[in-house]
Amino acid sequence: MTTFRKLATALGLCATAALGTGTAMAQSTDGYHTIQVFPVVVDSASFTQRFSFRNPNSSVLTISPSYYPGTGTSQGVAIGCPSFNVAANSVATFASLRAICPALVAGSQFGTLYTYEINITNEPYAAFSRVANPQGNGFSVESFPAHTFTSGDGVVIGVRRIAATVSNPAFQTNCFVGNLVDYTAPVTPVTSTVDVTVTNSAGTTIGAPTSVLLTPGKLTRLLDVFAFVGAPAGDYNDARVSFVESGTGEPGIFSFCTVQDNTSFGADFRIAKREQGYSHFLGTYDVGGQDDHTNRFSLVSSDLPTTYFPAGRPFTLLTGGSRHNVHAMYFRHPDWIQCELIDPATGVRALTGYGLEMRMIASDGVTVVAGGNDSTGWGETYLGDKTDRDDGNNTRYTIEVENNAGNTGADIPYRLHCQSGSGHTLGEITEYNVGTEHF
Repeated sequence: MTTFRKLATALGLCATAALGTGTAMAQSTDGYHTIQVFPVVVDSASFTQRFSFRNPNSSVLTISPSYYPGTGTSQGVAIGCPSFNVAANSVATFASLRAICPALVAGSQFGTLYTYEINITNEPYAAFSRVANPQGNGFSVESFPAHTFTSGDGVVIGVRRIAATVSNPAFQTNCFVGNLVDYTAPVTPVTSTVDVTVTNSAGTTIGAPTSVLLTPGKLTRLLDVFAFVGAPAGDYNDARVSFVESGTGEPGIFSFCTVQDNTSFGADFRIAKREQGYSHFLGTYDVGGQDDHTNRFSLVSSDLPTTYFPAGRPFTLLTGGSRHNVHAMYFRHPDWIQCELIDPATGVRALTGYGLEMRMIASDGVTVVAGGNDSTGWGETYLGDKTDRDDGNNTRYTIEVENNAGNTGADIPYRLHCQSGSGHTLGEITEYNVGTEHF
């Protein structure tokens, strides 16, 4: 009889069952999107994957799927699969990958499934899958929106390789790393390099960092990630695997690991959490990046370049009496946030004598969240519980910056520095050097 172990070995999963994806973050309740990607899909005689697609809309949803084979599989090339419909306010279920993509060649296959809706209007949907052997042992793989895959550094924590004992099963960790397909592909696909590093629980590198080369649409498996990086023989517990894209072009990279016990074949899917990414506008690396609209740290001295302001409007209050600027900010509560005005000459928070003051106003345009007269910044401030603001919505705030007394001297430049736990935008200006004061 073909066992889950034999099937997993044939697939290169080595009796494992835990997968995970890098650059992308943890799985989220924000699950409805118009492009959904399954980082890994599998099909064989004894290892199948059941799929469900949920359409919450009031009209029929049409989804177009494409399959991209993993490195070393007999499929060889990507295939477009027949589009399918999901009735309004319904769920469509497929018993296997082959049911979605009937042109899949025979034999054990694994790869990535890219799906998107092709309706006239945007019709977001969610998707889920369960991988299992005939005994029901397996793991779940949710779909992920394509936008979450970036070139940010991804990390999987808590991985292990432990030999079996009389009382405990053996544990094994396998990892995968992929490059999201380009929907509008260039004539010459850009190959990306992803550096894989394994670190033990004490923070010491195990083995040596090892690179993987990926073209768009390609998924590569790293069987026994400890062996892949040349780790010395022995047990490892609570280690972490880092995936760092070091090429050009900033593609959408995804990575994940599976940790399984080799007795029951119980396993989990661990998508790599996006730990650090590059901010295009700030030109810096930020924890939680790579998204300019969810920075955890921002230090900004001008807003977005426009046709009339090619370099952006500098954060400055011009001379000539009372003036104010208003910055639009989006935060996500519950969260702790802090902001301050930085004196460009000193690089630290501006003193009261610098001539500026600031405050933050809630979306009602009235409630003062922090700051006020003569304030040039505030420490960590709690934005409130979900029920406290905007019917539970994450929405906009404004930061008002103005003269703390009539400015009849020189222009006063400043930098706006904000920090948050769950991310924020960069503070675009909505009112610029208006000749009044608000507080």
